Amino acid sequence: MAHTEAQIRRAIKPLLTVYGELNTTEVKDLLHTVLIFDAEDNIPSATRNEALIIQRIGNIVAHQADIVKIYDEGFIVDKSFRPAKFSLLNPISNAVIQPAEVAAIKEKTRRFTARKVDWEKVRDRNNEIGDQGEEFVLEFEIDRLIETLSIERAKAMQNVQHLSRLQGDGLGYDIYSINDDGSSRYIEVKTTSGDFNQPFFMSENERRFFEEYGDSAFIYRVYNFNKETRHGDVRIITSSELFADFNFDTTTWKVTPKE
Repeated sequence: MAHTEAQIRRAIKPLLTVYGELNTTEVKDLLHTVLIFDAEDNIPSATRNEALIIQRIGNIVAHQADIVKIYDEGFIVDKSFRPAKFSLLNPISNAVIQPAEVAAIKEKTRRFTARKVDWEKVRDRNNEIGDQGEEFVLEFEIDRLIETLSIERAKAMQNVQHLSRLQGDGLGYDIYSINDDGSSRYIEVKTTSGDFNQPFFMSENERRFFEEYGDSAFIYRVYNFNKETRHGDVRIITSSELFADFNFDTTTWKVTPKE
């Protein structure tokens, strides 16, 4: 079944999470990275030289009665620009992301997505416990936002994105979320069935990401994880704590707590 305009709007938010701001043409070019088009989506439009799903992206703008509109999905569309501009919103303040921040987001995204496939990360993702750990943290983080920000579950789910699933392994992190003030939180998940002191692996790309993004980046260390119940304990490690309290073996890429 073809995707509706509502489903397309929900997919635009993770795109803006990665790029900050996109015009209609850029959204059309990039939507396939966060939404799998089916056969009906790809049927050629009877009125335009493009697939039906691409036409529906344009319809979001065309059907918008206001010049500027805030969407519940977490972005704003400004039709005073040609083509129209889609911009990420701070979900707490409802403020539009500023140009300097947009430029910084796009530059950081460009640097990390331009890298080769992170084979260490691929190995972790092919590990069943690593995959389950990410799913566990996704729910953990949604619950954290509900509790700390006193928001409804639907809004919390809009602001927690499993981007490694959508965008692949080049971003340097697994899950996008927000801090208490609505600013970006980048989460890398490391899961073990053992205790907290078990070593985990960090690739060079992941370590560089933490150096670059600083206090916006977090390790969610999932330990004592039970694959049957899909539940474990979580300790949140900030970037500064990671570099101060852990040892890095640059030969094996093992990371261990300092004694």
